[in-house]
Amino acid sequence: MAKNRKRFNQSAILRHLKTKCERCGKGTPEVDLSVHHKNGKSYDDDWKNVRIYCITCHRIVEGRDKKDRDRR
Repeated sequence: MAKNRKRFNQSAILRHLKTKCERCGKGTPEVDLSVHHKNGKSYDDDWKNVRIYCITCHRIVEGRDKKDRDRR
């Protein structure tokens, strides 16, 4: 990796793109956003599987999704 190359994390990229949470609509620089994989497979980045949530909504959705997956 080049010395002068900047590394970006997921949250920084989402803020730069001015993305908002798909659940609550928040998306200011103070709100950390994250990528949620509906099927629980983090390697499956198909856009149909990916949702953008703020940290609070992501925790709520993760709890629901894990309960649903456990019932199957």
